Amino acid sequence: MTLRCIAALIAVLSFAGTANAQVESVERRKRDLDHFLKTFLPSRTPPTGRINAHDKTWEDWVRRTGELPPDFDSMPSIAGLPDPLLMHENGRTRPVRTTADWLAQKKWLRAQIEQWMFGHMPPAPDNLRAVVTGSEKEGDVTIRHVRLEFGPGHRGTLRVQLMIPPGKGPFPVFMTNHPRTRPWVATAVRRGYIGCIYYAADPMYGNDDDSDKYVELYPDYDFPVLARWAWAGMRAVDYLFTLPEVDKDKIGLAGHSRNGKMALLAAAFDERIGAVIPSSGNTGESDPWRYTTDMFSNESIQLLTGAQAHWFSPRLRFFAGREDKLPVDQHTLMALVAPRGCMLYAAYSESAGNPFGFEQGYRAAQRVYDFLGSGNLWLHLRAGEHPTTAGDLENFIDFFDTVFKRKPFPKWETWTHGYTFDQWKRLSGEAIDPVKYPVRETGATVKSAATRQAWPARREELRRNLFWALGEEPAGLRFPARNELAGRAPMTDPGWLAGLFNRPTPNSPLSARLAKDGVGVSLIGFGDDLQATLFYPLGDAGKPKPGKLPVVIWLHPYTYQNGWSAASPWTSGSGYAQERKPNFPGLVKRGLAVLAFDQIGFGTRVLDATRFYERYPKWSLMGKMVADTRAAIDAVRGLDVIDPDRVYLLGYSLGAKVGLITAALDDNVRGVAAISGVDPLRLSTPDKGTEGIRHYSHLHGLMPRLGFFTGSEDRLPVDYDEIVALAAPKPTLIVAPTKDRYARIDDVRSVLEAPTGVYRMLGTELTVWTPDDFNRIPIQLQHRVYDWLARLP
Repeated sequence: MTLRCIAALIAVLSFAGTANAQVESVERRKRDLDHFLKTFLPSRTPPTGRINAHDKTWEDWVRRTGELPPDFDSMPSIAGLPDPLLMHENGRTRPVRTTADWLAQKKWLRAQIEQWMFGHMPPAPDNLRAVVTGSEKEGDVTIRHVRLEFGPGHRGTLRVQLMIPPGKGPFPVFMTNHPRTRPWVATAVRRGYIGCIYYAADPMYGNDDDSDKYVELYPDYDFPVLARWAWAGMRAVDYLFTLPEVDKDKIGLAGHSRNGKMALLAAAFDERIGAVIPSSGNTGESDPWRYTTDMFSNESIQLLTGAQAHWFSPRLRFFAGREDKLPVDQHTLMALVAPRGCMLYAAYSESAGNPFGFEQGYRAAQRVYDFLGSGNLWLHLRAGEHPTTAGDLENFIDFFDTVFKRKPFPKWETWTHGYTFDQWKRLSGEAIDPVKYPVRETGATVKSAATRQAWPARREELRRNLFWALGEEPAGLRFPARNELAGRAPMTDPGWLAGLFNRPTPNSPLSARLAKDGVGVSLIGFGDDLQATLFYPLGDAGKPKPGKLPVVIWLHPYTYQNGWSAASPWTSGSGYAQERKPNFPGLVKRGLAVLAFDQIGFGTRVLDATRFYERYPKWSLMGKMVADTRAAIDAVRGLDVIDPDRVYLLGYSLGAKVGLITAALDDNVRGVAAISGVDPLRLSTPDKGTEGIRHYSHLHGLMPRLGFFTGSEDRLPVDYDEIVALAAPKPTLIVAPTKDRYARIDDVRSVLEAPTGVYRMLGTELTVWTPDDFNRIPIQLQHRVYDWLARLP
């Protein structure tokens, strides 16, 4: 065979292989779409009646375009926030080293943001003209009404209202799309800024949305509502740049809630905006998508792109449950603002927020600010809920004044979590060499003692290893809990946040409504001056149901903002809200009492973890959580209405981890259900694309000592095969979704193999469910778990 023939044959085979790979890719993508449509709730038709010029819903868009999800198998899994300073060239990565590198990187980052999150915006029009439609005085302030006209045939319009203070300019500008009925601009005008309102916002705020007509005006661009508002803001900047009254280096933009999302996007794409304050926009703004999954119980991709399908690019919805596949995230927009001013501003306790996510996004974007030598990135996590106050507006102007060098004010950098592994190492003084620890194969330690004679000694060894990971618990006192449910209420108090969260308390209107549904409410003191809430079934005359009640202790996930009360679990319902919370009435109707409390660092205790390692450098947050859970068990077992031999734990994500560890150590636990809580730590090596050990040691600060084993995972002294085995023979339910991005299902199955043998050896069964789903607690799964708990002896 000639060389030419050989070359031709190679080309044919190569082409055939490529064609086969493409066919396989398309088939995978079709399967992913089919699974998505079967798994998630359908999207809603938005208030505008459409998500674009053609489609009412996301499903309509899928049917019309035939678009498939990306080939997720070919995309890298990036567990943490993608590094904005990591360039992608010819299938390889390298760090940004120069200003020229950064300029090229910004183009790539913006292209990714448009492709996957916010759609493609038209270029700036070259024919903008301004028509002054009116002018009047309010005291010494001049009010000017303007209509901008641009685009094809000048059919694009945008109304702008200026409030110009007296005096000689040029003046800095405070821009927003909030109408006068939300008087943000009033404070700015008093502080010497031109107030600029542009009419591109949700009509719910009081003004018509001029940007809605851009859908038809620019049919070749798929920019959704948030991008249209942002693009409209850029057109307002076009106009401001024509005015002699405007100091063009001092244009600040601020927006709140959905308008905060818009503001950050506009500033990321328009470098004429000198500073931006995205306020309480949460998901889709300053809380990265990777920290909005269901275990954070705020607003996930699935929820937000379903309930507000017109806000984002339809492609973003494909990433629900696969957030780790996004090549960029919301911190990327913050990075694109650098070196200009950007202040992340939100309440650490607002229901749609997540202070942990804000902090992670801030830290990731700070790397770019440091690279560019700028100190213009600020973070303020305030007290309160979603709305802003007059004091917040003064803080906004302080920030703009500082960035614009009008007058310096102290920099905001507030933290609620504030943890770093490096800081813990300094505080604890610990240094562990993982090489001094033996290599441990998954399951080997458990299997090597899988006889009734050998197990007690091995069990004690495993308990010691687990206590090592939890740290050194200081000596403590038992809380003098009451024995009678009808006795005196506890003198412990959760603080003002419990009221903000509208938690039910005895004799409150909310508890009266619950009583009509057969649910009673009581408060229980326990542990180190803590308080829990008990929900229980009522019998006749509004008294507890006769007899001793089994009790389920609910252990919440990573709900930093609201703790156990995230999304009001004392209510029943359907749809998106019920998919991200437990259903306490569903448990009570099955004859179970429910006890709930906040773990340290969450809900009413959100600020209590900030200095934990300064106070207890040798202990751990997980150790404290387990200690508090054991104290709650002790307190509830003593109540006259509770059966002390029927105390069960139910946890999701963080709560599942706490529940399993508590069950491993406390014999008063008689059963545990753990949803998405098993992490195969020794198998979660960096190449798996999961958070692995870093989840515990670097991100959430749960068990810092594990951080020394990053890169040496196979030498960890403790893993979940041993933790689950230690819980035997208690009835144990493990729910491990097949598509959980935090734990690869094959690794979870490997980890559970050895403890399954221990349960059988001790005469029971380890129950494992592997639903074909993502890391979440859908309603159907909840009911299955509740039924399992109700059947326990």
